[in-house]
Formats: sequence, C-alpha cells, structure tokens
Amino acid sequence: MSKKVTIVGTPEVPWFPTIIDDFDHIGRRTLSSGDGIQATDHPGFSDPEYRKRRDMISKAALAYSIRDKDLPRIEYT
Repeated sequence: MSKKVTIVGTPEVPWFPTIIDDFDHIGRRTLSSGDGIQATDHPGFSDPEYRKRRDMISKAALAYSIRDKDLPRIEYT
C-alpha cells in the first residue's frame, strides 16, 4: 500500500545484448558473400578467388555460435 506512486518511463536505449546467446544475433549481421562488391571499382569484383574466399568466411561466421568451443579455421593461400 502506498499513498503516492510516481510512474516514470523507461529510457529508450539501442538494443543491447542481455544474455550470452544474444551475441549470435550480432554475428548474423556479418556481410554476406556478395554485399559491397557489386561495384566494378571494388578490388575483388572480378576476382573469383576473392569472392570464393569471402563466401567461405561468411559461411563460417554465420555457422559459428558463441557457445562453440573452437573458432572456425580458414586456410589462407
């Protein structure tokens, strides 16, 4: 019981991770294999090896979970 109650609003803040699994959602924002390289002036635009490597890295990043014990390994040449 109370004689007076003051209701205060909750300040609006940007999304912030509150549990460990939230970090998996942050990782999903990784650029996909083709984003950003559609322009002909991008150095990797016409390099099939670059595009293939970028696709491999994107797939590894999207498949990774914060609870995984090992980080994915990417072999560079």
